[in-house]
Amino acid sequence: MGHHDWNAAVDCGGFTAVGGVDISDAARETFTDKTGAPTFTQLEDALAAVQADAALIAAPDQFHAPLTLNALDAGLDVICEKPMAENLRDARRMHHSALDRGKMLMIHHQLRWHPCWFEARRQIEAGAVGQLRRIDFHFSVHSDVCIHGYRSQLPHLVFQDLSIHHFDLIRYLVGQRCRSVFARDWVADEPGLSIQAATDAVAILEFEGPITAAYTATVRELIDPVGYICQARVHGSEGELFIGGDRVTVQTRSAHAQGTDPLIISPEPPDVGTWSAFAQAIETREPALTHSADNLQSLALMFAAIESSESGRIVEPAE
Repeated sequence: MGHHDWNAAVDCGGFTAVGGVDISDAARETFTDKTGAPTFTQLEDALAAVQADAALIAAPDQFHAPLTLNALDAGLDVICEKPMAENLRDARRMHHSALDRGKMLMIHHQLRWHPCWFEARRQIEAGAVGQLRRIDFHFSVHSDVCIHGYRSQLPHLVFQDLSIHHFDLIRYLVGQRCRSVFARDWVADEPGLSIQAATDAVAILEFEGPITAAYTATVRELIDPVGYICQARVHGSEGELFIGGDRVTVQTRSAHAQGTDPLIISPEPPDVGTWSAFAQAIETREPALTHSADNLQSLALMFAAIESSESGRIVEPAE
């Protein structure tokens, strides 16, 4: 993930790499070959040796909080991979540390800037389908990556590594507070699969409105997986919206009654993407779309889903 992130940051043209940190010799060599910047095995050494404006934290989840706090203490703005932290306590520490120091802390939820999801939110805000009532959200891939390495050690693999993105997207579309979560996850019953990490998950999220989101996810789909961009149907009082592939489809009740075909939109990328949004936040000192205060709410949904799956109860997300 770190390799993908720093490449995207450099390639967007808004950032210049001044140093990289990794415990892998091969990763450090790759970084220097492309950027010409020095590398280190410890963040503290990098902070002491180079002058920087911002830090990208792309490490396993347990290191997000300590590395982010170190970077903030050193006076850097930070963009951190998801999930923000291993628990809400650490996430709140990160958020308040950024506030206290007047620094930007953005969480890397890049799907909000995907053309289809960005357009879907625009259509919803414009009232294209009236008042939201229900969202059916589906994620499916067939991934062997998810059942090896550190991910295979995550007991709630789907919720911890993937649903955090999806819950964030659902919140982005709904724009309301989530009141309750009921969820379940499990390991696929698959010959030869001996991991303890949950590969499948479902959840019902109840939002103010009222709006209900039905969520399904798997990393072991065999037929027509929808991919990492996901699919969703958004049902409103005046119509329906479908997000899938590279298109957004809108149909209103009145148009359907008249026999009019749905409106199919192939949206262009938004003017601002993940990395340009972070650069803009650094320059303007205005929080980005996925700033830490907002992301605490997405993280609360993830932990509520995990608690619900473990307890079998409906859980109210932490404030």
